[in-house]
Amino acid sequence: MPPGAPKNATCRQDELLREIKSSGPLPVRPLAEKLGLSYMGTKSHCLALEKRGLLASRNTHRGPGRPLLVYALTRRGQAWFEDSDNSAAISILRHAQNLFGSASSGKLLFLYFQERLEKYRAAIPANLPIAEKMERLVALRDSEGCMATLEIGLRIIERHSPWTALHKSFPEADALEESLFRQILGVPVRRKIQILGDQYEIRHELHTPLAQRPA
Repeated sequence: MPPGAPKNATCRQDELLREIKSSGPLPVRPLAEKLGLSYMGTKSHCLALEKRGLLASRNTHRGPGRPLLVYALTRRGQAWFEDSDNSAAISILRHAQNLFGSASSGKLLFLYFQERLEKYRAAIPANLPIAEKMERLVALRDSEGCMATLEIGLRIIERHSPWTALHKSFPEADALEESLFRQILGVPVRRKIQILGDQYEIRHELHTPLAQRPA
């Protein structure tokens, strides 16, 4: 379980929280199908997690008809997934600013992202079709804990960032990550944060039509 998980959360509830984190707000029935649980069992877990303040329910309209009840992470539930291992890096960058001036942290971040760029390039050759580059990048980011998914021809969506604290402390990291995606994919990319209640998505949107795979 993630650091800070409530001691009375069950393994099933842990799976449920992870599913909502990775898929976004969900009604009970599709959530039950994804988890392989009964409707009533899933509903019971949702109510228990809502009582603990980790989930919140709300009505949403998805087309004509009655509103649909969905469950989403609360701010406390979102924080449950946040990684705290950025503290050493943040401390080092702040000490660098104090010792060598405010620009030093930006230079160190640039070197850090250059290191990650070389790692990504080793896994994603520049001569691949754009579609395959995106698939490999999604797999790589997902392995790093970003809960990444691909919307073909549109964007890469990440529903978690292990580097949230770093980006909050040093916002210039946003532009460096956007540049990382642009250099790996070889097309213009815009990094946007979409707020969904107390949850968020990081969207890396391509600004060019997606090349088709050869038949």
